[in-house]
Amino acid sequence: MPGPPVHINQAEHNEGFFLSFDRTVYSDWAITVLFYAALHYVDAFLARVGIRNPGGHSSREQYIQSRPELQPIYNEYSRLKNRSTSARYYARRFSPEEIERCRNEDLENIKQRIRSILT
Repeated sequence: MPGPPVHINQAEHNEGFFLSFDRTVYSDWAITVLFYAALHYVDAFLARVGIRNPGGHSSREQYIQSRPELQPIYNEYSRLKNRSTSARYYARRFSPEEIERCRNEDLENIKQRIRSILT
């Protein structure tokens, strides 16, 4: 698995993609992209501490719950994960306000937490 810089670059790449399409039409993809950006921020931290293959989503979530450094972002990560699951498997759509809240609060909190740990 890649190291922290590769994961940070992928997270930023996903955020760039988020800005490139009409999020009102593709709200399901908007939420999914935000979740996968968050996942790569978390994986950057996990790679830093030697966990290069965190496994699937449930394993990653267990790391977030058990690592004191990641516990503060558990709620934000879980919200993004649950919304992404709803979008991908249950065709749920999201309002522009909800998408922006997920970006400006949930993802931003995750990003800031991880960046503060990695610096």
